Amino acid sequence: MSLFKEHRELRLYIRCLLTEKKWSDFNASKGQTISLSPEDFEPRESPDVRDLDDEIFELIQNAYSDVPLGDGKFGNIKVQSPSDVPGKYTVLSAADIDSDPDPDYFRGGKMRGGRYKLGIVGHDGSAAAIQKYLDETAEELKSGGIGEMSGKIAHIMITRHGVPAVTSKDQVESLLRRSIEWIGRHPDEKYANRYGPDYDGWYTRGIAGGAAHMKILLGGG
Repeated sequence: MSLFKEHRELRLYIRCLLTEKKWSDFNASKGQTISLSPEDFEPRESPDVRDLDDEIFELIQNAYSDVPLGDGKFGNIKVQSPSDVPGKYTVLSAADIDSDPDPDYFRGGKMRGGRYKLGIVGHDGSAAAIQKYLDETAEELKSGGIGEMSGKIAHIMITRHGVPAVTSKDQVESLLRRSIEWIGRHPDEKYANRYGPDYDGWYTRGIAGGAAHMKILLGGG
């Protein structure tokens, strides 16, 4: 091997070490939510190196462990491997809240129509991490952010945190920049009565080519 080639490969190796970040490189204080950038998730030169994309992917897999993808697989339809992180999400944050050195909470989103749209989430499954996920979600939604919610998380944001909803079909489509199938009042009277007319903003739309799901757009206040 020529001396020039050796030096070139050494420079590439050093560059790889400098760009392949791990959670520990951020020196974040316990409990502190810090911002990450897409550049922090550089492609790995070696699959044997456990770096930031692996650490965050594990949190995402855990948070979506009960979401079926078909063929006996579970997870998030948009992020199915560490190499998919951070995907198209550009507003990223994470926190370490327990005694071990790994991150325990992650949130990814993007700007949409001048607003922060909450997207993917990850957590380690602990009560503390789930509570942080709920608290930070409510705080973002009450501070002008928006998020499509369904099922249990929508119920919690509505009943426990009083997060407002967008109840106009035109406004929902404008904020999401896509068409939806409008429902309005929740089709289950039990929930419709519980939520009241301030939450008559339910709709369905397909996600990444999958089946349509009923959702409500919360936040934007």
